[in-house]
Amino acid sequence: MRFEFEDSEVAEIRRLGDALLIRFSAARLYEGDGRGAGAGWWQPALLICKQVVQIGPGLDAVLAAAGRLQQARLQLAGQSLRRLPMPFASDAGFALELEFAAGPSCSLQGQGLELSSPDAQCAVESFQC
Repeated sequence: MRFEFEDSEVAEIRRLGDALLIRFSAARLYEGDGRGAGAGWWQPALLICKQVVQIGPGLDAVLAAAGRLQQARLQLAGQSLRRLPMPFASDAGFALELEFAAGPSCSLQGQGLELSSPDAQCAVESFQC
């Protein structure tokens, strides 16, 4: 399964020491590299941005916002990524920009990312009319 940032629904973002925890109430998942209208699944997920060393302006608005992600840009170990495998763990340096559909955005940089699903059994298919 592959996680895609765009259209995923963020329930909560919070700081925990040097880490930033992003809890998705509905993370968008696809099998392999497949995409398409109505394809994929939704399930809860947790993205942990470890050892965050720099946070750009806008974090306070994003912490209060939550909601649907319009887009995200992830640089990880020199690669630009739009998707991550589920589950995923890396100790590499990263830069992440989040832009919410409601307007707030922020960027952060750090060392180490971890993506997991608290309950992979509750994935539901996405349907589109």
